[in-house]
Amino acid sequence: MCGETLSLSSKPQLKRPGELEFNSQVLRDEKLLVDEVEKILSLPPHTIRTIIGRTSGTAYRRVHEIVTSALDRLTASAKYDPSLLIDLSKALIMVRYQAARGQLSDAIANYIDSMLRSIIDTAKTSWNEAKGFAEKARTILDAFAVLIYEYT
Repeated sequence: MCGETLSLSSKPQLKRPGELEFNSQVLRDEKLLVDEVEKILSLPPHTIRTIIGRTSGTAYRRVHEIVTSALDRLTASAKYDPSLLIDLSKALIMVRYQAARGQLSDAIANYIDSMLRSIIDTAKTSWNEAKGFAEKARTILDAFAVLIYEYT
């Protein structure tokens, strides 16, 4: 589940019904990020409902708040700060916790999980690159928030 496992490619696709694929390249390239957001926001309603599944608005709001807070702190950091890796790890725990409680769909949890793991792995070797990844990841989380608030 680490890194490249979970992308919406040229057409919105699901590995299995309700399972998105994350492509870490969207965190490296602004054009791919824009394409990814457009694909997420243009998924057909029946596909969105399948992806959202059991996700509650309240649970996603909690996840969004914790994850984006950690991402924003990373983006704003001037230099390497190991405490931010702990914050990202806590965000990862929150995602898994909400999924285990049945409050976050597996599709969304796996996508966010893979995205966070990609950022954490990158931060271990290239802090500045991880900061750019964090900014792009926040954009994707905001796109999911739109869908969840529209369809829950």
